[in-house]
Amino acid sequence: MIFKKCELNQIEGLMTGYVKSLSSPVESYLEEHIKSSDHYVIIVGEKEIGYFSIYKKEMLTQFYITKQYRHLAQEIFQSVKKTETVLFSYVPTCDEFFLSHALDCHSRVERQAYFFSDSKRTISRDKILDKFSLRTATDKDIKEIIETSGEFFDKIEERVARDEIFIALLKGKTAGFGIIEKGTIMKGFVSIGMFVIPSYREQGVGRNILLGLKKFAYENELKPVAGCWYYNHNSKKSLESAGMYASCRLLKIYF
Repeated sequence: MIFKKCELNQIEGLMTGYVKSLSSPVESYLEEHIKSSDHYVIIVGEKEIGYFSIYKKEMLTQFYITKQYRHLAQEIFQSVKKTETVLFSYVPTCDEFFLSHALDCHSRVERQAYFFSDSKRTISRDKILDKFSLRTATDKDIKEIIETSGEFFDKIEERVARDEIFIALLKGKTAGFGIIEKGTIMKGFVSIGMFVIPSYREQGVGRNILLGLKKFAYENELKPVAGCWYYNHNSKKSLESAGMYASCRLLKIYF
């Protein structure tokens, strides 16, 4: 058994198998951690049977083995934990294989986030705001985004250039912002999120931003997903009011 360091594009075939094995999609927050990890292909004999990924030398973000070699998985996982300085893992509950092996040797579990999928349920007309609109942000909006959203967004200039940030207008005034991130691992999916300016909160603005972003996703033949910190109850409430449901949890599992 050999662990060989590799680039993400060298394990695309194995990652396709990983994505197909998930019971529900994961969101961009986890995708970013996976993409920023060091990747290792698992080789038995001359056969590439799986891979794993480690973020900043201490957090395991991926563990995948093809089905015909999964009888070796527990033994391999023990060796994986000794690679670099692994102390814990990020594991979505939709990844039954990884979750099972992480729980085999856990010392502590923390709940990190909810991942949401769209139920496609109809939202009642009284929940739709009048005189509300959503438009793509331009360079002229960057200053306002920075001044009103604090540190909510990163790489604002890059995101605006890629048409990832949206301006939410209520009665002609800026009430909040939306964001989309196209999946690179979860191809065909788009992560959506929102920020509401404090003076406009608890008025349904967050819900309407999310509804607009969902509409954008479907118009572009993409499936919307979302995520929020496990203890951000207001964000969870907004997502659920926009027709989303928590299909998965992200766990931090310590070894």
